[in-house]
Amino acid sequence: MTGFTLPTSRPVTQAYLAEFDDWNGDGVVDYPGGFYHSIGWDGHNGIDYGCFDGDPVESVADGIVTFAGDAGLWHPILSGGGNAILVEHPDYGVQTEYLHLSAWLVKEGQSVSKGQVIGRSGHTGAATAPHLHLGMLLMNGYNLNDRMRGRIDPTPYLYGNLNPDYAGKGGAAIAPQSGTINEEDSMSAADVEALKNHFNMALYGGAPTKDQLAAPLWKLAANNQGDIRTARDTIAEVKRIATQNQVDIRATAARVWATTISRAGKKIPALQELANIFTKVANVEPAVAQILENTDADQLAAQIPDDLAQQVVDALAARLAGKDAV
Repeated sequence: MTGFTLPTSRPVTQAYLAEFDDWNGDGVVDYPGGFYHSIGWDGHNGIDYGCFDGDPVESVADGIVTFAGDAGLWHPILSGGGNAILVEHPDYGVQTEYLHLSAWLVKEGQSVSKGQVIGRSGHTGAATAPHLHLGMLLMNGYNLNDRMRGRIDPTPYLYGNLNPDYAGKGGAAIAPQSGTINEEDSMSAADVEALKNHFNMALYGGAPTKDQLAAPLWKLAANNQGDIRTARDTIAEVKRIATQNQVDIRATAARVWATTISRAGKKIPALQELANIFTKVANVEPAVAQILENTDADQLAAQIPDDLAQQVVDALAARLAGKDAV
């Protein structure tokens, strides 16, 4: 077993179990009791490093890659992590996650060595600025529904006696404040202020104004309003089309029935012609019924006019003569 190393030489910006209640840094408490407690967690469930976009990210120990790609909102463990990598470390019974990357440089099933560059840092997924989030879970027995989403404290592995490289590499990567770290290893107030100023300069060119800090929220609100207006306009258009279709259907029927037909030198509407046909059929039906019910040949013959009777006789004689010829 070769032990652990740090994933980057960049400084820690948020430790495991860290909590904060001033979301935008304006000095006003946005989440009394802390942001993470407001969402049901006990605190930050990993260690954040102040990386820039494109910084190399190293595997903290020998292991096997079990995921490398875009975790999206569907991955059962890494959901929200953006471009992410998950590595199992069988020698230690843990697995590490590397979130918000700009790129991954390994593939699933690949064996990696401690210190091997496996990706590049970024700010994909649920990240508001470039950084690397490193989390750790047990390989067996983790509970994604607990108050840390199954994560354990990686600090003892990275900054304790399991990390033989910490003395050499930890000079730049200041250890997070944690119960397992000595007081002298934690970031001083001056270090925190310097780091804050560094990020403010990188992101805003100086101390951010309230408008700059609120800009992402205003943009999100504007996008949501635009989506709502689009949905409302779409519903209104569907209703308009349905209403117009009903009007067109009624108008088409009216035009059909209003079409005129020539009958005995007169123009009459098609609807009137249909009514006339119905009337004639209704008048003929009794006579037809009576004829069909009358099975007496003499009575049936008596109702046939003489000229028609003669035509029938001639036609029958011709038909019979044809049969005799055959």
